[in-house]
Parts: sequence; C-alpha cells; structure tokens
Amino acid sequence: MKKFLLPLALGIILITCQPKKIKDNATTATTSAAIDSAKPDVVPPDRTVTRLDSVGEAASTPAPNPVAANSDSPNNRLISRGQIGPIRIGMTINEMRKTVPAALLKEVPITKEGRGNLAYEIRRSEKENKAGLRVEETCEPTCKVWRVLVYDSAYKTKEGLGIGSTLGDVKKHYKITYLGAGETEIVAVADEAKLTFMLDVSKVPPKQVPHLNLKNTPDTTPIIGMLLL
Repeated sequence: MKKFLLPLALGIILITCQPKKIKDNATTATTSAAIDSAKPDVVPPDRTVTRLDSVGEAASTPAPNPVAANSDSPNNRLISRGQIGPIRIGMTINEMRKTVPAALLKEVPITKEGRGNLAYEIRRSEKENKAGLRVEETCEPTCKVWRVLVYDSAYKTKEGLGIGSTLGDVKKHYKITYLGAGETEIVAVADEAKLTFMLDVSKVPPKQVPHLNLKNTPDTTPIIGMLLL
C-alpha cells in the first residue's frame, strides 16, 4: 500500500507546480517585451539625425547662401552709405570672406593706418588683373570691416559718382564738410554719406597744394579714389 501511495503523491505535486511555471514564463516574456519597447530606436547608418540647437532650429539646416561677389552685376558695384555691393562696414571678416569668392580675394599685410593685422584686396571678377577694392579691418577683439578703399571706376554711387568724376560732380550731390590733406592725398569728405573722395591735384602748382580748401580747389579736379567708412 505504501509503495502505491508514494508515486501517486509525487504525481499530484508535479501537477500542482506546473501552472506556476507557465505563469512565470508568461511574466518573463511580458517583462522582456516592455524592456524592448523602451529601448530607443536605432538609426540606420544611411539616415541622418537632425539635432535641434538651443534656439529650436535644426542644426543641420543649411544657412542661406550669401550674396556672391563673383557676379559682375550693377548691384555688386553699387556704392551706398556704409556698403559697397555685398560688403558692409562693420560686418565680420569671417562673414566677408564667405561672401567674396576666394579666387577674387587676396590677403595683404597692413601698411598704412589699418587697425588689424591684414587687409584684403578684391578683384571685381576673375577677368580683372588688378584689385578694385581694398578692405581694411579692425580687430577689437573680433575682426570686422573697418573701411573700404575703391580703386576701380566700375564702382559707383546711385548718382553715378566714382573714379573719373570731378569735385564739381560730387558737390552737386553731397555736402562737403572738409577738403584738405588726408593720409596721402588731398581729400574731400562728405560726412553724412560716410564717403571720402581722393582728389588728383597733380595739375595744381605744388606751392598751392598745402593751402587747398573747398573754396579754392577747382571743380574740375578729378576723383582718383574713394573711401567708405
């Protein structure tokens, strides 16, 4: 009788424990599925993740293309108050370098009154051999465009003033606040327009040059250069 009861008892125990094992397996499967669903998505290697910066814009969004200076169009040759083409007084040198194609730009050391380390000579187009503009920087501490010298007659104001115009032409459109010695030339300054006109006084008797002013300088005196400040 004891030999019969022992196998029966073992069978009952195995049957009683079997549902608990199934339940444990189901719980484990449910937990694994929850963990898998919480894992971050894996980005395939051929996909690009867009990261948002501190102002909420996509960091991978390309910046607008700057105005190119290699197009020899009238807009790129227009002189206005504090600006010539795409180059603005006060813009950073880095921004200027992005605006002007590298093929048209040449770094040169400061040799005059520049406040930075370098100046930048700019050709109007790749067809031109000589620079039409000279950009001088100021670095306090960020390097910015301080002033621009104009050597090319293709650059003109909206009134058509440029190299080759005369002092009389300038006086028709701008109020001259100073006429006299500049850094290296006799200049006429129009403060309101932020423009300085360099004058060709080679035909004036040398003894009179140091005494030139707005009243005694001939209106026929040619403009040989311009300076934007």
